[in-house]
Amino acid sequence: MGKMTCKCKSKMYAYSDGTHDVFICFKCGRFDGISNDDPDFLQQVTEDPVILLEMIQDKILIPVQ
Repeated sequence: MGKMTCKCKSKMYAYSDGTHDVFICFKCGRFDGISNDDPDFLQQVTEDPVILLEMIQDKILIPVQ
């Protein structure tokens, strides 16, 4: 997974659970990612983006180097 820069010009941090790949900008809150054809994940995150932070806290999504 490559590095990404947010539209606000800040670094976006990459996280993954092995299936889903997510880039998050902690400066402005924007996120982008790949759901790998998992419409339920995409719908949940779109409706409630805080789920991403909870998944990071619970170590479901882990940082990608």
